[in-house]
Amino acid sequence: MAQTGMETLEIVRGVVSETKPDLVIAVDALAARSTARLNRTIQITDTGISPGSGVGNHREGLNEENLSVRVIGVPTVVDAATIVHDSMAELLEALEENEQKEFLEEMISPKLYTMFVTPKDVDETVRYLSFTISEGLNLAFSDSLIEEDRS
Repeated sequence: MAQTGMETLEIVRGVVSETKPDLVIAVDALAARSTARLNRTIQITDTGISPGSGVGNHREGLNEENLSVRVIGVPTVVDAATIVHDSMAELLEALEENEQKEFLEEMISPKLYTMFVTPKDVDETVRYLSFTISEGLNLAFSDSLIEEDRS
């Protein structure tokens, strides 16, 4: 959207309309709900994605209803409140559930939930992750695997 002025769905819908693929695999960055998952997990789902929703910038979704989309995503951003919460995890374990909630409400400003952070080496990390994902897709759709399944 920022580069083209077009919604992601409009672009993908146009490509699908012209090429008529059997499958569309959409790769999108995700907002992590834990710092431990940041740049470390790959999510595969057939429920679709909503570009920008993880950072409060909701766009029309790429999903089964719109495109019959399979999605592969990697969390590359996290809100600042999650970083604060995760850094206090050990302290929070010592508190009861209601005490945890009260403590977090006092310690974490609501503004932190709207500030998103990404690691400074995200470009290099995305390069490695894209290679890992592409190799996985190549293996999944390679002729040798298809031949093995037939025998």
